[in-house]
Amino acid sequence: MRTLNLFIILFVLIASSSSSHALKITTPLIHRDSRFSPLYNATATAADRAERSVQASLARHAYLAGHASLISSSTTTSSGIWGIKFNIFYVNFSIGDPPVPQLALMDTGSDLLWVKCPPCSPCSTSSGATYFYSFNSKTYSPFPCTDDCEKCTGGWPWSPKHCKYKIDYAGGHSSEGVYATEQLTFQTSNNGFVTTIPKAFFGCSSKQSGPEGLDPHVNGVLGLMAGAGDPDFPDGQFPLVTRLGTSFSYCVGSLSDRYYPHNHLSFGDAVDLIGGSTPLYLEDGRYFVHLSGISLGGKMLDIKKQVFAKMALRKKIEMDSGSELFLLYIEAFEVLKAEIERLAFWELMTPVSSPPRPFELCYRGTVEKEARGFPAMGIRFVGGVELVVDRFGVFLQVKDDVFCLAIVRSKGVTIIGMMAQQSYNVGYDLKAMTVSFQKMDCQLLER
Repeated sequence: MRTLNLFIILFVLIASSSSSHALKITTPLIHRDSRFSPLYNATATAADRAERSVQASLARHAYLAGHASLISSSTTTSSGIWGIKFNIFYVNFSIGDPPVPQLALMDTGSDLLWVKCPPCSPCSTSSGATYFYSFNSKTYSPFPCTDDCEKCTGGWPWSPKHCKYKIDYAGGHSSEGVYATEQLTFQTSNNGFVTTIPKAFFGCSSKQSGPEGLDPHVNGVLGLMAGAGDPDFPDGQFPLVTRLGTSFSYCVGSLSDRYYPHNHLSFGDAVDLIGGSTPLYLEDGRYFVHLSGISLGGKMLDIKKQVFAKMALRKKIEMDSGSELFLLYIEAFEVLKAEIERLAFWELMTPVSSPPRPFELCYRGTVEKEARGFPAMGIRFVGGVELVVDRFGVFLQVKDDVFCLAIVRSKGVTIIGMMAQQSYNVGYDLKAMTVSFQKMDCQLLER
């Protein structure tokens, strides 16, 4: 492992020197349950955290399974983010001049950056959140109402009309307001540099709605979808990730380590695209990948090639930042489940007779102790690159004395959630259209 880490450091230094003039913005990612999060609850139990993971993953799955494509119009966009309340990772940045700190959800399933802009509904001043009052900023510029804006707004006789947006999310959530440009400020994860992005395109949201809604501590959503621009965007305007370059990456450590400080998100042409890669497909506003196999302990499971071909044909295998669990197409899941049951028997793991839904295999004890000898799972992509998932990604502690298989059957879409992506740098090359994986300690990328 030490040799691998030294190789990674050398590779990163060489890549950094060869692209010294290219843009790279690296900012911390804040896990919802970490001590760095404003939503951190020191009294939360394993059951509480597991329940949030399940709700997030199933809501995300319900959306993707029910919507085969992104539905767009010139005024309304339907986005892949699930019920906003249960998101996993947050990003800090500032907006405006003078800069106002913001906390936004990171989402690889939508493309728009938007923040709450008072007067807005609902916007609670008691939450401690810092809101962006656009009229106080020297650099705020609402997007004018042009021919490509079907719906415009302008509340006062002396005010020009502006281009209006509405974005609908899974679970009945939505955000609406006006398109605008504004200055964004990012601080790097090592606190060494501040990068300012002038005239960034975003949504200034005056209304958010939906069941339970966005947590009052959170200001908005940072979408990481890319491409040629959403059909809903005014002409010449692009998602933030495209504005900053042709790639982005994220690296996260153990999701159960509430004190891990090195999770981060990077934008720009100089981000770290290291490790093996597989083709990435962008269609209907979503990222897709193709699988070629699944292994346990180095042994490839007997899943027919036709199963993976069927999954690829339906464009239903997604890497996802908004889910924690691994939701696997039923025909592949059945084979994997049977092998895990067999291995668990030989590891003398004690099964739970009635697993809580949606889990199908649960065992007594803890992942740390009772599953310590369980072999790693390999998720193999087209091209041969693998995500190697250890026992802490295969199983989820759902109670202090019960853990369950963190892989759930799916009748349609397969979602590779963040539990399978722990301790990996995942890099999206939007020019070459590949996604790369490198298992590592994320601290090695902080420079």
